[in-house]
Amino acid sequence: MSSRILAVALSSLLLGVSLPAQTAPTGVVLQSSSARLNAADAAVGTTIFDGDRMETEEKGALSVRSGQVQLTLPEQSTVWMNHENLVLAPTLQRGTVTFRADTGTEVEIKADDVRVRPHSPALTVGEVTLQDCDVLVTARTQSLEVSAGKETKILEEGKTYRVVRKGACGAALTHPALPVGQSRFFLLPAAIVGGILIWSVHKGLESPDRP
Repeated sequence: MSSRILAVALSSLLLGVSLPAQTAPTGVVLQSSSARLNAADAAVGTTIFDGDRMETEEKGALSVRSGQVQLTLPEQSTVWMNHENLVLAPTLQRGTVTFRADTGTEVEIKADDVRVRPHSPALTVGEVTLQDCDVLVTARTQSLEVSAGKETKILEEGKTYRVVRKGACGAALTHPALPVGQSRFFLLPAAIVGGILIWSVHKGLESPDRP
């Protein structure tokens, strides 16, 4: 009798335990060359989850799809996948990421304390590059909304901002710390940014249906 009572008690306890829900997939690998997803090769068709690390090696490339958003990484780039309030919010840790938002929504790229998102609900293509001292943001198609700390700017199509990273190079003689209250945003001339990462721009503009 005591064994039966113990079994019933254990069953009752197990019924009251909620098993952890499986994390929903957030994307899939479309194209991959010398790229890794966490500790494994990023094979085409591999499912991506929040918290996954995507990175490319020298001469590598990676393209992934998440809902209405496509991300492209050129060589030597690293991105952590994440969502915030149902919005894709990947964090750029190294290199460059090009994003294509079909509806101009559902994505916000994070690099240091800089956040980049589409400014209007239309097909938007942008590019973010993390450098030692700066974050370069380029609006390829439509405008972008760029925030750094408490400061927000609208970047017009075809233009590039150099956003100084907070405290990243304050001790460097070639890049002194900004005076208190000075904007961290600097609009770059087109001639300077025209040749930056042409490959990544081309891939970012490609249709996801293109073989």
